[in-house]
Amino acid sequence: MPVAVMAAESGAFSYRKLLEQCETQELEAPGGIATPLVYAQLLALYLLHNDMNNARYLWKRIPPAIKSANAELGAIWSVGQRIWQRDFPGIYTTIGAHQWSETIQPVMEALRGSKCFCLRHCSEKCSTRTCL
Repeated sequence: MPVAVMAAESGAFSYRKLLEQCETQELEAPGGIATPLVYAQLLALYLLHNDMNNARYLWKRIPPAIKSANAELGAIWSVGQRIWQRDFPGIYTTIGAHQWSETIQPVMEALRGSKCFCLRHCSEKCSTRTCL
């Protein structure tokens, strides 16, 4: 069953719970290779939670064949690159420039709409525990 469906059926929706489910699915994937959907959701969720180290390492371990066959993965990574470069206008431009799938759209909307998004990158006073 797809990750997004499992999260929606569980009642109270939690991006943290969805992140944990995606991590579990990647770890338990046959042959160590997850589906493009799992990789895409996991990468987007790492960005949402400002976990740039895990996002970078995930991007490095996604097989090149999956990266090249899935344009949405590249678009998600483009958002991550803008976050890494602290290109705040570019983050919002990149999020708005892509037509996201229905499984990734809510995560990208949450990333774009996060009240504390700019603060957590611009100020040391913001705690991610209070942001998400």
